[in-house]
Amino acid sequence: MTERILEVKNMKTSFHTHVGEVQAVRGVSFHLEKGEALGIVGESGSGKSVTSMSVMRLLQYPGIIKEGEVFFKGEDLVKKSKAEMMSVRGNQIAMIFQDPMTSLNPVYTIGNQIMEAVIRHQKVSKTEARERAIDMLKLVGIPSPETRVDNYPHEFSGGMRQRAMIAIALSCEPDLLIADEPTTALDVTIQAQILELLKDLRTKVNTSIILITHDLGVVADVCSRIVVMYGGLIMEEGRAEDIFYEPLHPYTMGLLKSIPRLDLGHKQRLVPIPGSPPDLIKPPKGCPFAARCPYAMKICLDHQPGYYERKPGHKAACWLHHQDAPTVELDTGVRRVTE
Repeated sequence: MTERILEVKNMKTSFHTHVGEVQAVRGVSFHLEKGEALGIVGESGSGKSVTSMSVMRLLQYPGIIKEGEVFFKGEDLVKKSKAEMMSVRGNQIAMIFQDPMTSLNPVYTIGNQIMEAVIRHQKVSKTEARERAIDMLKLVGIPSPETRVDNYPHEFSGGMRQRAMIAIALSCEPDLLIADEPTTALDVTIQAQILELLKDLRTKVNTSIILITHDLGVVADVCSRIVVMYGGLIMEEGRAEDIFYEPLHPYTMGLLKSIPRLDLGHKQRLVPIPGSPPDLIKPPKGCPFAARCPYAMKICLDHQPGYYERKPGHKAACWLHHQDAPTVELDTGVRRVTE
């Protein structure tokens, strides 16, 4: 039986600004098993990064978790004090941020930045921490780690800085690693190397991973399950093969159509999703995607749909899957959505 390491229940996170309350996350629930890789995808403003920052309790004013529970290894992180969270962050849960150049301190060596976390949480000597730093750099594939441990961030390339960030995150052997857009600003070749590294690390150290990205293509080969977010809500959740080959939500279908496909060659045409994301100061009453959805019905505008499960583990918040919904012809072929 698999061990459930993380369970988020009905999380609601808002930012109180001078123009009103921005309801960034509006009731999100998901779980993560031990050793599993979960992808959270969605366009900018969907709430995916705010969800991860809420899990880590890293929100700054005016951000606040209004409601919900975050159970990590059976304990609710929302109820923990700041001091208790200090012992969890970087030790049991670690995070890789989007931009390694701004996340690394330019005046400290890479080795010192790895050693800092190890000394703080593992209570070891500087000598032992340095050896650990060298081992971590070797683990993430940085050549000549014995020399590179004394280099500064500006002496590393973009890809190597991202590897150094992963080394820092893994230095205390966390149970959960959250990677927020880890391939942003990296070229395609380096992106592939970083994603391959995450796959290898999941196998070698059995760390659970949450990979956050706006690009479905990034999670295709890394994650076993995918959560699709939009407008602060989860639109669809399922195994990777279900999301890619049998998508249930029109938003997921729109994201898939925007990804280049190798099998279509130069003849393909990428189809953008028309319109703009909803205003989360005044979120819509119904489905947040209704204004951009080609299949929207009147009920979509007025009432938020519940989750309809097509098969175990694969569900979507879409009125098209209600038992009374009409049969519709989707661009992937005729599908009876009422069956």
